[in-house]
Amino acid sequence: MVLTQTDAEAIAKKLLCTYDEAKAHKYAEVFEAGRLIARFGIRRTSKEKPHGHIPRDLHITQKQCWDLRRCPLSREEYVNLLRQKHLL
Repeated sequence: MVLTQTDAEAIAKKLLCTYDEAKAHKYAEVFEAGRLIARFGIRRTSKEKPHGHIPRDLHITQKQCWDLRRCPLSREEYVNLLRQKHLL
């Protein structure tokens, strides 16, 4: 199953992202304690284009990314995963 633009927007909302607007993409930025910890692009298109880059950009697995989308994984649990990986 492929992540879509709608999925990307839902993940950005759940992670309380701020947005950096560019021409072809808008970038969702995840901050923790005032520090940028992850950033991923959301394509500007009227079609549901694939967003397979999001798990890599968030430093998590595809399954964990879907868990973010479907709600078993919270923002706090996501931040803790990054701490366990020594990325924070």
